[in-house]
Amino acid sequence: MPAQFAQQTTSPLVGMQIITGAGEIFNHVDNNEPMWAGEGDRAVRIPVAFAAPFQKPPHITVGISGIDASRAQNLRFNISAEEITREGFMLCFVTWDDTKIARASASWSAIGSAVPVSALRRSGGQ
Repeated sequence: MPAQFAQQTTSPLVGMQIITGAGEIFNHVDNNEPMWAGEGDRAVRIPVAFAAPFQKPPHITVGISGIDASRAQNLRFNISAEEITREGFMLCFVTWDDTKIARASASWSAIGSAVPVSALRRSGGQ
């Protein structure tokens, strides 16, 4: 199921589209799940569906907007956008070794060519 990130769509230039999103990636402390209770290589992969499609796969930037982790271990993580398509991407959060992460939030931006309005009308879109 696609992540329910709050999204905002803007079109600063004709033919361009920017969609931004932000929200919680996971909360693993409440139910003692792997990012908090596990060790070794661990990953959370969240599918994100864009509020509106792009003409071709956009450029995406991803960043951490919040993190809650144990101070008893080193903080090790990587966050990235993978499997980028016109309709969405996979948000990947990875940690390893003995790092304990209770919860994490991210913000992201997708920038690319907008689908022309005439094409949306032909396909039955908004």
